[in-house]
Order: sequence, then structure tokens, then C-alpha cells
Amino acid sequence: MILKPSIHAFLVCDTVIVDSLTGKKSLIGTFTHLWAPRFPCQHHQMGVYFCLTDAEGVYRFELQLVYLDRDQVIGKVTLSPIEISSRLETKDIGINIPSLVFPGPGRYEFRLYADGQFIAQKDFDVIQQNSAPPAS
Repeated sequence: MILKPSIHAFLVCDTVIVDSLTGKKSLIGTFTHLWAPRFPCQHHQMGVYFCLTDAEGVYRFELQLVYLDRDQVIGKVTLSPIEISSRLETKDIGINIPSLVFPGPGRYEFRLYADGQFIAQKDFDVIQQNSAPPAS
């Protein structure tokens, strides 16, 4: 990796939808916490969106999902190589990750790496649902 990208946004949501004509991303159901009735808990899909700049060349991005309470990597996804033509270009990337399993309640974090170098993280909570979640 020649340049370390600068991150402008890093969000977690239920789904990222990419418009087939414009390439614009729609983030559906952004959140900072999930409710689960029991553990382990399977979440059918999560979307991750990040926007970056100050990068040039071909990058291989990897996302790791870490259960912070146990410092345990519970999932990984590696994206196909992405070419960024200019440091002035803003690149936004959205992916959907199917079928994630959360072993217990607590704090989790997505960690973003570019060519093996850590560049950003986004954390969220998974909470034991004892009754109906409060309206947000």
C-alpha cells in the first residue's frame, strides 16, 4: 500500500442498496446497537459502508468483526481489489454480509484494513432483549 486512505464515514446498517444506474448507495436501518432475545444470536444480514479519500492505487480491503469482550475475531470478509485513480477521488464502498452469529451480549467492532494495515474501526453493542426494545 502506497498511501494510507483517510476515512470520512464508516457505518453499520441492515442493508446497503446500490442503484444500478447511478451507483449511489442507500443505507437502510443504520444502527449503533442490536437487540437479541437469546445467544448465540444469528443476524440474517448486516451492511457495512465506508467512504474514503487520499488513496491512490490498487487496494485490498478486509473487514474483521471482533467480539471486544473476548478480543475474538468472529468473522472476516475480503473484498475484491479496488482501484483508486487519484488521491482527490472520493470512493464509497458498501457491502452486505450474510448470516453473522454473535456468541454473546456485549461490544463488537468492525475493523477495516487496507493491504493488511489497520485504517478504521466502527463499534456497536449487542444487547440481551428481556422485553420489547425501547422506541428509538
